Amino acid sequence: MPVWENFRSVRVGPPNANRARPRFSLTSDIMSFRRCGRQYGHFGNDGFVPAQATQIFYGTVIHQVLDMCHRHWRGLMGAPKDTLPSDEDVTRYFGEVRDALRFHGVRAVSVEVGDQALHVIKVFNALEGPTLYDRVHESEFRLESDREDYILRGVVDVLARNAAAPEDWSQMEIWDYKGTNAPSKTSAEMKNYRWQMLVYAELYRQRSGVYPAKAVLYFLGEIKNTDPANGQRPLRALTEIAITPADVAEALREFDKSARDIMAARAIGAWPLPTTAPPKGTCEICDIRWSCPLPNPPFKARLPFA
Repeated sequence: MPVWENFRSVRVGPPNANRARPRFSLTSDIMSFRRCGRQYGHFGNDGFVPAQATQIFYGTVIHQVLDMCHRHWRGLMGAPKDTLPSDEDVTRYFGEVRDALRFHGVRAVSVEVGDQALHVIKVFNALEGPTLYDRVHESEFRLESDREDYILRGVVDVLARNAAAPEDWSQMEIWDYKGTNAPSKTSAEMKNYRWQMLVYAELYRQRSGVYPAKAVLYFLGEIKNTDPANGQRPLRALTEIAITPADVAEALREFDKSARDIMAARAIGAWPLPTTAPPKGTCEICDIRWSCPLPNPPFKARLPFA
């Protein structure tokens, strides 16, 4: 008798439904989906690797080198505590990060882009370092929240103390570095940035019990033509966001809706087009832009990889 006959009476039920809640990053999932659901579906969800991954270089190298500058001030990079990184230190840190990114296939799209990123970091270090670094309580401050049907994660670039109340959690500031120029204050992009910081504030409250004193967006693209010797920060470089429970609630509603939209799109395997045109830079680096069905996309149509 065949062996399989011994199992004729065995009945196997259907597999249990996966009840694990998805985990979403505030930036790489929620914010990316809000910019363009179609692009997020291809690269953020389906796992396709962008041909122009070099565009990732600029923002990543700035964030990682500035984190090293923060640690330098704290005496964690081999230098004496409370010393400002020199231009030579910044150049060395930049080279280390650049080489590590290159190992992972992430390169500057041109020498000029790499030089500009290094210049911006040096300007920020000279302009903001003497007053900001001493207030940095923690960099790459990780936050997480259990939402109703998903888990939300975020990373604040800097948690900064109030010099007058250094250990008061209600007086802390949350800072987020953006490698771009500041968008228009009335744009959808700025509204999303504002909501992002308000959601960070809620995640911070869930961890510490209080809201931070303020949220700060720093647009590093605004300082690329600044002479740090004059000590003047361009007005558009820094945007402060007041935190109120009503504004936080609005931001949470918006981002919860985006999370549910992501889950719904995954379930049917179809990704929505944005209701408003994404930022121009988002479209220009998109490998699927040539087949974009948006009626008036903010880029010049051209062949794939052109």
